[in-house]
Amino acid sequence: MSPFWYAKDVKDPILLMHGEADDNSGTFPIQSERFYMALKGQGATVRYVTLPFEAHGYAGRETLLHVLAERINWFDKYVKNARPRTTEKTAQN
Repeated sequence: MSPFWYAKDVKDPILLMHGEADDNSGTFPIQSERFYMALKGQGATVRYVTLPFEAHGYAGRETLLHVLAERINWFDKYVKNARPRTTEKTAQN
């Protein structure tokens, strides 16, 4: 069940965002930090953003603006201007 077992399979860029004060027992910040390190160790394209003073749900105005800016930048870099994916079928032709 652990995502660490699948870090080697992540091929697409991934953006991880986590509230620094998240007290949800299923999503402690250390889990995201460790997943980030596992992804980096496998050579994945990953960005990890820690949101100070935020719990499981983000509420601060500055935080919400930060989240939007991170997502827009990520979208622009890795989605909007991304090269077309090559699949095995495409590569064989």
